[in-house]
Formats: sequence, C-alpha cells, structure tokens
Amino acid sequence: MNIQYVTDDKGNPIAVQIPLDQWEIIKAELDSWDGEVETTEIISDSNLLDSIRKGREQARRKIGRRIDEIEVCQRASRGRNEE
Repeated sequence: MNIQYVTDDKGNPIAVQIPLDQWEIIKAELDSWDGEVETTEIISDSNLLDSIRKGREQARRKIGRRIDEIEVCQRASRGRNEE
C-alpha cells in the first residue's frame, strides 16, 4: 500500500493519504461492517483482545503517544453519514 503521511510544521503526523483505489476497497469493507456483532465477537475472544492490546501498545511506542480509536471511529462515522 502506498501510504503518505502528512505532518505539521513541527513534523508531527496529522493525516494519512492513500491512493483512491485503495480507499474504495477500505470504504466498501467498512460499509458492510456490522459493528455491534463484531464488537460482541471481539469481547468474547480473549486471544483477540490480547492481540488488540499488544497492537495498540506497539503503535503507541512507534508514534510516541496514545491512540484514540474513539475519535477515529467518530470521524469515520461522520464521514459515512455525510455521503
């Protein structure tokens, strides 16, 4: 995937750009996503929860700050509602 990172004047990452064809694939997957069912499945799978926790910690170490998935999900939800 050809990802481009957008940074502010201090070099802090503020956005990500991906090619439009790759976005269309991601968007199609998100449109078919059933969050309620998937969340229930995730919560009931302790191995998956451990994997998510490890991934979040790896991402935090890489970017040097906490990831706020809630904000990301809210933005994604607003974007789908505006279409």
